[in-house]
Amino acid sequence: LRFPQKLWKMVESKEFRSIWWSEGGKCVAIKEELFKEEVLGMGGPLRVFDMQKMKSCIRQLNFYGFTKIQRDPPRSASLPKFPAEAAAAAANSKILYYYNSCFSREHPHLLGRCSRR
Repeated sequence: LRFPQKLWKMVESKEFRSIWWSEGGKCVAIKEELFKEEVLGMGGPLRVFDMQKMKSCIRQLNFYGFTKIQRDPPRSASLPKFPAEAAAAAANSKILYYYNSCFSREHPHLLGRCSRR
């Protein structure tokens, strides 16, 4: 399978906690640290991609036309009031959002249009 098909299977699977559909099925959300451990850190027959670094995965997303979406999550009242603690909490839960018009939960038939640039 090519990268987009593997990514689709991962997003649709209940096995992965580090990647899911966001924005009503129009974006892919990746919890970076967990993704590194859960997907990129796997070896042997459980290995999904032929890469071990997040940078390589992001490069593949870019090659296939995914665009990073900047999102500022709403500030929770439960977050620490001190900037250093808030920064530490944010670093531990960094979520990346990527969009591709041909990669949508509601339109699996468009997946074939995800081609490498």
